[in-house]
Amino acid sequence: MNDSYFNTAKYNTSAWKNLVMCQEIGHTFGLDHQDEDFGNVPLGTCMDYSNDPVPNQHPNQHDYDMFETIYAHLDSGTTVSQTPSSNKQEVDHSDPSTWGKQIHTSADKKGSLYERDFGNGNKVFTFVTWAN
Repeated sequence: MNDSYFNTAKYNTSAWKNLVMCQEIGHTFGLDHQDEDFGNVPLGTCMDYSNDPVPNQHPNQHDYDMFETIYAHLDSGTTVSQTPSSNKQEVDHSDPSTWGKQIHTSADKKGSLYERDFGNGNKVFTFVTWAN
């Protein structure tokens, strides 16, 4: 996340941080901006460019409708299947010893991406964001 704006008092607020994080997460899941004119009336969504972050702290109904469109299954097929496992291998996300091999390190030298390989092309990736 580009947090350079937070070096100024105007943007270094909880409201601005919430809006920006919500917007970036929305982009990650496929949402686009609903409005890119900072001067328009706020739309009540974090996917709005706005001069007022307070009413734009969360997704709005349009965003949820877009998720329905983006992720809807329009056929009877599925990519979800259960892989039989005789040895009950599992990843417990509260237990780092089950995360597998560390394959990426963050700038502060902490593990940030782990890969657990179950064989036959079956893998689980655990992305870690460390908090203080």
